[in-house]
Amino acid sequence: MKNCSRPALLLAGCLISASTTFAQHQTSTFSPVSVGGVLPYQVQLAETSFGSAELPTLQSYAAAEYDGKWVLVAGRTNGLHGFTNSGNTNFPPAYRSYDVWVVDPVAGESWRRSLNPDDNEDSGLSSVEATSIGTTNNQFVQLGDRLYLTGGYTGNDTINALTAIDLPGMVDWVQGGSGTASDHIRQVFDSHFEVTGGAMYELDDKIHLVFGHNVTGGYPNGTQAYTNQIRSFEIVDDGTTLSFTDAESTPPVDEYRRRDLNVFPVLRPDGSGGTTEGLTALSGVFTVDDGVWTVPVEIDEQGTPTMADPNLAGTFKQAMNQYHSAKFGMYSESAGAMHEVLMGGITINQYDWNSGTFVQDDDAPNTSQITSVVVDAQGEYTQHLLGAFPVILDEHDYYLRLGANGEFFVAPGIPTFDNGVIEFDQLPAGDTVVGHVFGGLAANADHVRGNLDPNVTSIASDMVFAVTVSILEGDFNRDGLVDLADYTVWRNTLGAAVTSGTHADASGNGMVDAADYTIWKSNLGLANTQPVSLPAATLQVPEPGSWLQVVALSAAWLVSSRLAVCPAFRRE
Repeated sequence: MKNCSRPALLLAGCLISASTTFAQHQTSTFSPVSVGGVLPYQVQLAETSFGSAELPTLQSYAAAEYDGKWVLVAGRTNGLHGFTNSGNTNFPPAYRSYDVWVVDPVAGESWRRSLNPDDNEDSGLSSVEATSIGTTNNQFVQLGDRLYLTGGYTGNDTINALTAIDLPGMVDWVQGGSGTASDHIRQVFDSHFEVTGGAMYELDDKIHLVFGHNVTGGYPNGTQAYTNQIRSFEIVDDGTTLSFTDAESTPPVDEYRRRDLNVFPVLRPDGSGGTTEGLTALSGVFTVDDGVWTVPVEIDEQGTPTMADPNLAGTFKQAMNQYHSAKFGMYSESAGAMHEVLMGGITINQYDWNSGTFVQDDDAPNTSQITSVVVDAQGEYTQHLLGAFPVILDEHDYYLRLGANGEFFVAPGIPTFDNGVIEFDQLPAGDTVVGHVFGGLAANADHVRGNLDPNVTSIASDMVFAVTVSILEGDFNRDGLVDLADYTVWRNTLGAAVTSGTHADASGNGMVDAADYTIWKSNLGLANTQPVSLPAATLQVPEPGSWLQVVALSAAWLVSSRLAVCPAFRRE
């Protein structure tokens, strides 16, 4: 890991400062990151296997869930794009994913079928239609049994399509059903949808296309026009004909020049004892000087964005996990708190588990670290270090940074609100697998671009990680502590049958009784503190271009594309 003389966060509560030399970020400082603090939960990731089920190497794809199965559409099957003057070189057509994958994580089975008429004449699509779906970094949203896509990048242009996919019919077709894929696909074209690298969510029956940009020509030397806005519309879809209405856009704002960001559906207290839905757009890239954005943009139920003044001392400034990654949200109705969990990706600040310090790297290194951004009932933000992906080594004992451009799939039976946010208050005490992370980029160095080591590279991952949320038994009020406040909850509900929102039934027998008191007493004094060290995460990273250091370490990074060579990985 790079040593850096710039000021760094040493302990929770200290401010991460950036030298004015690096003012390309939205702000020159970052808000404190809590290390070893107390939260109502811990989050652990563990690699898991679906047995003999074939899985794709896939990143920057669209995802849906139907009938307990994952549906994967579009994306790319190779690693980080190049930076030459050629779009086809940076985004090789051979690695564009035309396959629709259906994965059953319970049965451990998978199916795939190509939309490309050159691969599968049963797709019923033309090459142009297949290309308009098989993009990278499109925006997507699932509404019931339909998956909707907008935009995406081909390697040379941004697509202007709104695509509807009927999941029941498409899943049946992929699993060997009759007919064609086109029987279950509808499209409409308009410049309103010509966006890549944004996010798309539904609020109050209207679709909101959040930020992103329009790339014309090859990336990065083509024309990039950021939307700087939210584009909204209503979908009109009767299952036969697709159209849209009420298209509108918010005024462009320079501070909304963002893409490849994490946007969360959120819940907030409405001030009257209920909740209201909205969105929060965290961080993202790039400022006009190639920096990261740090101040979140809050979007209300009508799709109106607002951002706190970056110049105010009390404004929250995100320090870690600035790039799109696998993520999930949890909301506690009792506390009025929203928890936004970010798993891996790309970051400006990394925590060195060996020295217990943060290191700022303005070149935005790949990371496997996990953080959460918490918004309390008063709208105050805090950020917390939760840990990291497990260390997975390649055959030369270098580990992979994971999570960027991956997706999270909620597990069957996990209670969620209508917008997909997990109902934290309804999760049981103990360990609960709330879902899985699949795919995304896997990089074997902090920096792949410009690294002189020829074996440093990135790939699209086919790995699956189970995500476990752990809650202390006896923590009845869900504040991360087992203390007298929890005894009060037990006492006030003693003799009651368990109802929604009641957490004093630690024994799980459906009643609040003496058994629950015994569990509380045995755990009295425990705290759900976050990790401050990871024994496995002790590897140091060669600097990009530091060939002497690479030789001195006597270990080359080697992770070839799995499309050509499948290297041996060691899971630890």
